[in-house]
Amino acid sequence: MKKTMKTKLLINTLIKHKTLPLPYLHEKHVCKATAAKFYLLTALMAQLILFFPGISNGLTIEEAVGLALKNNAELQKQQMNLGFSQEELDDQKSQQFGKFDVVANYGHYNNPRTLTPLTPNAIIGDPGGVPTTEDLFSTGIMYEVPLFTGFAQQRSIEIAELEKEMAGVAIKLSKEQLIYNVKTLYVNILSRQAQKKAQQDHYKALKYLRNDIALQVKLGKKARVDELKAAADQENARLKVRRSEADIKIMKASLSVLLNSEINSNLENSTMKIEKLKDIKNDKDYTQLERYRSTVLDVEKSTRLEEKSDASYYPEIGLTAYYGQNYGPNDDSNDFDGDWGNEEDWMVGVNLKWTLHDFGSRKAAKSKAVIRRMQSQKDKMTTELEIQKSLKEAAIKIQLAIDSYHSAQSELALTRETERIEQIRYKKGAADMDDLLYAKARNQVALSHSIVTRYDYQSSRFFLDYLLEKGEYK
Repeated sequence: MKKTMKTKLLINTLIKHKTLPLPYLHEKHVCKATAAKFYLLTALMAQLILFFPGISNGLTIEEAVGLALKNNAELQKQQMNLGFSQEELDDQKSQQFGKFDVVANYGHYNNPRTLTPLTPNAIIGDPGGVPTTEDLFSTGIMYEVPLFTGFAQQRSIEIAELEKEMAGVAIKLSKEQLIYNVKTLYVNILSRQAQKKAQQDHYKALKYLRNDIALQVKLGKKARVDELKAAADQENARLKVRRSEADIKIMKASLSVLLNSEINSNLENSTMKIEKLKDIKNDKDYTQLERYRSTVLDVEKSTRLEEKSDASYYPEIGLTAYYGQNYGPNDDSNDFDGDWGNEEDWMVGVNLKWTLHDFGSRKAAKSKAVIRRMQSQKDKMTTELEIQKSLKEAAIKIQLAIDSYHSAQSELALTRETERIEQIRYKKGAADMDDLLYAKARNQVALSHSIVTRYDYQSSRFFLDYLLEKGEYK
């Protein structure tokens, strides 16, 4: 029976506003069977639009979060750091295998030189046939590889691996921060829109009251000052509506920046059941949080840097191999003056470098690494305390939001009844305009407070999800 009444009301509304096609506006143009089919189809469409949960014309909070995770420029920039750290790791690993270089050299000497070093016996046997030149050219390929670096190379690889892991953690934390910012901004917009709607209703009520008082003034039943007071309150209500409109535009612009996309549709309402908070300790151990893990990784990184600084006290050993050709024009001491000669030249060598004294440079580097490790350990302790404090703060805020909501609901009911009574008293002359306007203003404040507390509860829940790093999975 109720659905039938709703259907008839919907049809009458469509006809009243002339949103039905013209043939249906006059039953005399169609048969009753056709009209009945149309009314049934229209009713079914209305029920589908009103009650089918999958249909939504606006932007939902889940869709807003999805757009932010997909389009946010800062998050994309953060994700690039992961690729950068991977390249750094590949670079450090590749240095273990050394490098090949193509080398070339030219030198002009004041005295002729042989193309390659020769023994005295080789020169005495045929001195005129030994290639000598004042312009010596050489080209070749050189291979260099470190054999021992005092474990500095291994520490560099370990540090690069830690930096890559830290980049992954930073991305997860950035996602959680972005989700929290989007959700809180979203519900703040909804809260402001609800307050604006209440302010508009309050403005209309004051406008009606002012018109009623103006009529009473003309009839001589009310004083002119009552109309002026009502007009002043009406103007104040109008300004509040405009201020809410401006705040909504600013917050939507901020949300657009986070989404990296213009918001051209309305925001769908976000509701959350208000319930008592469960024990946080049973939810997630704070040592498992990525925020805490990032500090642990930072301590490990600073420890590796300290160990790397010890490498300067060890010798560096490297292998060098070279193969090339030396050539140049023979000088006049050669039997074939002016002809170009060339000689093969190759070598394999091991070199060692060990710093014995550097006037305190290594000691200073070691001290700085130790200080850096101690700082990272202090940061870890501070982060641990901050997480514990923030979790307690979030739990308190949620409980306070619940208490504030129930208090606001009671306050709203009381002020609404007070306004109704003052309205009756004013009409009967038992109360003046100040009493009535104060009651209306008090009820408006209570209504705004009720709206704010409802969305504050959601924001406090979002804050807890952010701390527990559960925003991406909700």
